[in-house]
Amino acid sequence: MRASFNFEWRKKDEPEQSAEFVIQDALKKAGYHVDRVFVYGVWDEDKPKFPGGPWDETRLPHEEVAK
Repeated sequence: MRASFNFEWRKKDEPEQSAEFVIQDALKKAGYHVDRVFVYGVWDEDKPKFPGGPWDETRLPHEEVAK
C-alpha cells in the first residue's frame, strides 16, 4: 500500500519537530512499517491564502497567512 497526502504548516513560528519525524512516528505507533517519508518545501514558504487553495502564482508570504 502507498499513501500520499498534502499538509501545510500555517502557524507563525517554526515547528518543534520535523514533519518527517511526526508522520513516521505516528504511523509506526499505529502498527505500520514505514520505509521512508518524503517532504518537499519548507515550513515558512509562500502559501495559498486558504488551506488547500491553489499553489499557483497567487500565493502569499508565510507571514500573511500564518496564524
